[in-house]
Amino acid sequence: MKKIVLLIAPSLFLLTSFGPTAQVDTFSYEVSLDGRSIGTYMVSRTDIDGASTIRVENNMAAGLIRKAEHRSVLLSLYDGKNLVSSELKTWVNDKLESTSELRWDGEQYLKQDGEQIVEIARQLVSYSSASVFFEEPLNRTSLFYEKYGTELNVETIGEHRYEVKLPNGSKEQYTYQDGEVVMVEVVQTFATISLIKNS
Repeated sequence: MKKIVLLIAPSLFLLTSFGPTAQVDTFSYEVSLDGRSIGTYMVSRTDIDGASTIRVENNMAAGLIRKAEHRSVLLSLYDGKNLVSSELKTWVNDKLESTSELRWDGEQYLKQDGEQIVEIARQLVSYSSASVFFEEPLNRTSLFYEKYGTELNVETIGEHRYEVKLPNGSKEQYTYQDGEVVMVEVVQTFATISLIKNS
């Protein structure tokens, strides 16, 4: 029995010594509306062999009379420094509401919403609404927003604080500490939704 164990142990070491190793970073946030908790926000980045997969998942329950559960999952794939593809899915009360896909075909990005496919950009994207959680936009003036399929301006509004104005009229304000997002405020016309990083 000892001989078998002695043979297996080095074999396991050799098997785990080769091949790519993954590095995973995960942040979680509490979502609140006017000081009342309404959900959670999770972001994770998995780096393996020079490629990165960023997952952003949002779970919220809101409504004055009858609560509706909203869930969205964004998966963005980076090959090296450039965005290769992304997929955004949304659910309401566990029913799939929409699916949107974005991919680089070698010459431009194609965005597909249902059956409709449109060309949206011919320049490779290196910074987006998914990667904003893992890299402070120092010396950057824009980011690509996967949901809208467009480049949006990034404005510095304070020390380690930035603002992005969305096409729907809302504003997203990001606060960083030690290179990590510690708070996001989504400023809307009648309310502000806050994402506070869990310690």
